[in-house]
Amino acid sequence: MSSIRALAADLADRSDASLRELFAARPDLISPPVPDFAALAARASTRISVQRALEDLPVPQTRVLEAVHLLADEDTGRAVSTSDLDPMISGVPPEIIDDILSTLHRLALTFRTEAGRFLPVSSLKEVVGPYPLGLGRSYQNLAANQPEFNRNAVDLVAALIEYGYTVEPADTPRAAADSLQRWVSDHWEALLAAAPPQTNDLLDRFRHSAIGTVPHASRSQENPPHLQESGGPLRWLLARGLLVPLDAEHVELPRPVGAAARGNLFIDHLQLQPPVPELGAVSAARRDNAAYGSVAEILRVLAEMVSSIEEQPVATVRSGGVGVREVRRLSERLRIAEQQTSLFLELAAMASLTFLDPDTSRWVAAPLAAKWLDSPRPEQWAQVAGGWLASGRAPSLVGGQLAGGALINPLSADVARPEAPAVRRRTLEALSALTAEYAGGHADGKLPVLDEESVLARMIWHQPRLRLRFHRLVPGILREAELLGLTGSGAITDVGQSTAGGDLPAAVEQLAAALPKPVDYVLLQADLTAVAPGYLQPALSRELALLSDAEGQGPATTFRFSASSIRRALDAGRDGAGILEFLRAHSATEVPQPLMYLINDTASRHGTLRIGAAGSYLRSDDEDALTVLMSNDEASLLGLRRLAPTVVVSRASAREVAVVLQDLGLAPLIENDDGSAVSAGGPGGTAGATTGRGGSPGATARADGPAGWSKTAVDVEDGGGQHRFGHGAPFSMSPAGNAGAAGDQDEAAASQIATLRSAAPERSVSSGESGPMLNMETLNKAIRLKAPVCLSIVDAAGNHMQQRLVPLSAGGGRVRGYDPGKEVERVISIHRVMDVEMASNPEGR
Repeated sequence: MSSIRALAADLADRSDASLRELFAARPDLISPPVPDFAALAARASTRISVQRALEDLPVPQTRVLEAVHLLADEDTGRAVSTSDLDPMISGVPPEIIDDILSTLHRLALTFRTEAGRFLPVSSLKEVVGPYPLGLGRSYQNLAANQPEFNRNAVDLVAALIEYGYTVEPADTPRAAADSLQRWVSDHWEALLAAAPPQTNDLLDRFRHSAIGTVPHASRSQENPPHLQESGGPLRWLLARGLLVPLDAEHVELPRPVGAAARGNLFIDHLQLQPPVPELGAVSAARRDNAAYGSVAEILRVLAEMVSSIEEQPVATVRSGGVGVREVRRLSERLRIAEQQTSLFLELAAMASLTFLDPDTSRWVAAPLAAKWLDSPRPEQWAQVAGGWLASGRAPSLVGGQLAGGALINPLSADVARPEAPAVRRRTLEALSALTAEYAGGHADGKLPVLDEESVLARMIWHQPRLRLRFHRLVPGILREAELLGLTGSGAITDVGQSTAGGDLPAAVEQLAAALPKPVDYVLLQADLTAVAPGYLQPALSRELALLSDAEGQGPATTFRFSASSIRRALDAGRDGAGILEFLRAHSATEVPQPLMYLINDTASRHGTLRIGAAGSYLRSDDEDALTVLMSNDEASLLGLRRLAPTVVVSRASAREVAVVLQDLGLAPLIENDDGSAVSAGGPGGTAGATTGRGGSPGATARADGPAGWSKTAVDVEDGGGQHRFGHGAPFSMSPAGNAGAAGDQDEAAASQIATLRSAAPERSVSSGESGPMLNMETLNKAIRLKAPVCLSIVDAAGNHMQQRLVPLSAGGGRVRGYDPGKEVERVISIHRVMDVEMASNPEGR
């Protein structure tokens, strides 16, 4: 019987409560809804759905499911029960194995047969891969798929018999594989007793992987070691077929050899509980000092970075991201290391404080950055932490190497990792769980120091199939969590606990209570400096950054005033009197005379020369004519501005001004740079761009930036007058979840169950979503058994026809098969196959 049909029947027999539990654990099964149980079974059997389900399984369920896969055989109908698994798993009571089997069945990763035994879903073999539980392939599989082993198998058996081993004779590769399998299973102890020293040590290296690297492994295929040759354990195993060469550098330990080396077990140790690490301890006061000091520092540096980007946007390179020169420039400005600068660039973009301007290909300050700079520090932290939690990027990858050897730049597309938000959430959950367990066993009031190794071990136990992903991302996430104050001195903070629980507002309240209040004054000194006696209020810090240049780091920052810094403030619209009034209002001391002289002197010399931009100019000796033109509504489009009684400038180009003036009945003359007249088609006569009403002359728009990114920047004013900022890939600022998600899932599950129960039981399981899955399942089974099938095909004209084939392969949207009637091979597009059935007489193929 088809496994999809059997799973559909199994699902139909479940209670509504059992189905709700299944849909809660595997929500992809009902998104979108399915019409009947056949379609539900087909979706539950797809590779991607099974892969998602396996990613959420802890170690015990994962390893037992792989053991079920090894023991079960869908083609022969061999199902598995606790009594079959118990001898193959060491040290685990049968009742626990039974519980695990029940869990796998509830998750629809296995289905129950009429005899009450279990078979895995059909796609499990693809998801698990060829080496479940770290065991290699069987001798039969190696003979079928390794040409060299296929050629040498019969000779190997003959050599073993000649040497005196009790091996059954064989005249075909298949028979030789069967003989080797029985020989290893029945005589392993005697074989190992006669093995060279250190053979066990060599076999232990294959405990977690059946593949090993051996220099010149392929030579043993061309010139197999003789059984009587003396040598180390490697040559001894190769000579007896206990290791099989795969290519020039690799060998494989066959499955019966790997199982025998474990004591004829599939699992010689099953870790039923998560690992309990040995952890150091730290006091709460020390933790809080480190964490909240880090929060204050990251907000100070981010504010300084955003102010710097407001003043001078950050350029990008053609390959994508921010180049080394810009990172070095910012590092010198912020007085931090270049690696830290790259991280802060990523954090600023995650928090929507900066965005990539598509017109200039530069990172600029976002419209909401000004509001953020003036917000209280807890609110600033909330925006940064919220952006970090939700962003699909991994800043820790910056500086790493790509496949071609190039380095990963900050703010480049190579840093994007869609799985990053989920890994961050799981990392914080692991930190919280380890802390709770430690507190339960220690009453000294201290907190555990959670190192990288302990956190990884806990996370990998819960989701072993995500091992590589965790190793790649978790170390960087832990460093970023320390920077954000979620941990301090290696221990999770109260703010981190609330964040791990998804309660960011509570974390903000805790942070507000923990952070010292910012100071609102500085100490002005006669050496043209101001000393901040602590972390300043955001607005005060921002204004001081404009008036002066910061020196040093930390809360007690020194600000130095200079003619250039005062001039910078004057360029920003400040005036000398306003600067002095600001300093008097925020200084605990009198304004020193040298500073007062510096401000007044710089202000007196500022602005004596004025610079502006213009697209063209108009000059006329007739002042009245220019006055009339300035008051003309139709000329307002040109953006006219009078500089002198006889001179007017315009935003538009000379050609555009000439066209508008001609429409007004005037007769303008376009002149060259030296004042000489030019023709309409001469220099300056071609407009650089066009403009419309309300537009900006000469403006151009670029749809994309460097490296083919798609970038958008939107500043939208909502109904309350506030600005919302959004930007496109590669950043995703969507929240990690929403409050109504659980209720929506319950409602969707109830609706789906009602649909399933109302579906006609006689509905064909070969139609709809389940049809293609059933066809592929039948084809794959026929390929394994080398059995003929009957295909129902629709040709290009819509005509139905029957075709009998022995399928050889299926993939890439096509099935290749042998037509025994015409003795030719045929290739058929799978989308033309309406139905597949096993032929009634496979012997006639």
